[in-house]
Amino acid sequence: FPTWERTLIIYVGATAMWLIGKRLKKRHNLKDDVRESLYDECNTWVRAINTKGTKFLGGDGPNLADLAVYGVLSSIEGCDAFKDCLDRTKIGKWYFSMKEAVTQHQGAR
Repeated sequence: FPTWERTLIIYVGATAMWLIGKRLKKRHNLKDDVRESLYDECNTWVRAINTKGTKFLGGDGPNLADLAVYGVLSSIEGCDAFKDCLDRTKIGKWYFSMKEAVTQHQGAR
């Protein structure tokens, strides 16, 4: 790609993503600090598991809901947002139990 085209794509793409981010924030009722929304949802997830009184939402083994939430969190593992999430919520125990279940292919049994 020529230099002018790369530059155009970079700036138009950045502007488009900024606008899309604003619309998504309104649509999904996210807080100004979106990490706070992440922490709230992690706490909601942990409360649901604790209410059920099991290791996973699916019971003794993970179900598709567990896998979906694990997939979202594993995509940010290693980022500051993930570290903050572990520090500010109680999702760590569930997450690492889920990580072990996934690496041991427990869903295949």
